[in-house]
Amino acid sequence: MSKHAIIVGGTSGIGLATAKIFLQQGMHVAVIGRDEQKGKSAEAELQALASVPGQVRSFACDASDRSSMEAVYHTLLESWETLDILVHVAGISGRKWGDGPLDECTEEGWHVVMSNNVTSVYISNQLALRAMKRQKSGVIVNISSILGMLGAQDHFVTHAYAASRGAVIAMSRSAAVYYAKDGIRINTVCPGLLDTPMSQRAINNEEIREALTYFQPLAPHVGYPTDVAAAVAFLASDEAKFITGIALPVDGGWLAQ
Repeated sequence: MSKHAIIVGGTSGIGLATAKIFLQQGMHVAVIGRDEQKGKSAEAELQALASVPGQVRSFACDASDRSSMEAVYHTLLESWETLDILVHVAGISGRKWGDGPLDECTEEGWHVVMSNNVTSVYISNQLALRAMKRQKSGVIVNISSILGMLGAQDHFVTHAYAASRGAVIAMSRSAAVYYAKDGIRINTVCPGLLDTPMSQRAINNEEIREALTYFQPLAPHVGYPTDVAAAVAFLASDEAKFITGIALPVDGGWLAQ
């Protein structure tokens, strides 16, 4: 029987790359993104990989808006027999709202980042868990960041962002232990610096790119969404059936130093 997967933040970057792998594996996939036009574009791109009608669906939705997310889940669960996999990728950098060093971070920067990077994960995971508990099975993979696992100096000083990514790791780990009895696995993937839409400021900064020869010694350049998507696909697969509660760095060796 074909598996069914929801990817929150599935219309670009890591989410879109993951959706492509899932489709190649024969899954039914729903991608959720905030931008309706981007969602339509992603759906058209993904349809080229679909083998049966209705295998791909897209929804325009703010992941931090509970009522909107509940409506999407309700629509999907009415037509799907199971919800086998949730991948939550959606998140933001809060620099333009005032995120930065802790003594300079604005109230708006803090709350916008927490809403988009923590509350959204809480909502998507909670809704998925309610379905997965009923069926006594399921896999959740949340995307965090290497900045949720270590400190950073001048190049990556966004302390609200770091706090939000650490919160996702802690919530996922704690929930993984609690919901193991229900046959549900929950893991986190923590990327280093990737070439994604959210990271353009950093990857186009010559000083940061030079610093990557130290930060990411395995690959002294930015990583790519496909690098992380491969890790997500593994953790979502049956091959990872004895893995839960981990925070997996996909960072070119950054954390190892």
